Amino acid sequence: MSDERRQQKDRTAATRAAVLEATIELLVERGYAGTSTRLAAEKAGVSLGALQHHFRTKAELTVEAMRYVVDRLAQEFVSAIPKDGDEMDRIALALDRLHVVFRGPTFAAAMELHLAARTDETLLEPIRQLHIEDQARIRQSAIALMPGVENRPGFDAWLLMSVSAIRGMVVATMGVEEVEAEWQMLRAQLLDTANELLRQESA
Repeated sequence: MSDERRQQKDRTAATRAAVLEATIELLVERGYAGTSTRLAAEKAGVSLGALQHHFRTKAELTVEAMRYVVDRLAQEFVSAIPKDGDEMDRIALALDRLHVVFRGPTFAAAMELHLAARTDETLLEPIRQLHIEDQARIRQSAIALMPGVENRPGFDAWLLMSVSAIRGMVVATMGVEEVEAEWQMLRAQLLDTANELLRQESA
């Protein structure tokens, strides 16, 4: 690849990343209804034409922004957990980090999209596909942190329960700052069930 083509590819990737980051910020600040391709272009410092070269509609833009940010978060999530040491300690760290991620702006942006999909048909199929991808990504991350545990009976049920419980608590306490006591109770229960899972023989 020539230097000119490489530079063009880098510029294209930089423009795309800037647009997607700007879109997530808009979803957090203004919600789905207040987000538009024009505003995303302005916030990213690119022309509307440049944005529409990559993303034709608001639905396509916002869903791809979520996919982009969640991919990055998943990589950061796995890299932040030690690969060795006591398995229960690593699971505890993973649950703590998951709780922090879900209480962050990315999850708030995701909630905006899911709520908007209730009344916007253009979002229904993209959100369904994004959900499938997210479930697979979470499973892959869990396996990377707990290699071999996926072969134990009940692994997928435990993972679904844990992620759903943390998400549910976060949604129920949105706007509430003092949630530490509630989190510690839920965390203890999830660790108890993880300990039971680890004691089982692999299938």
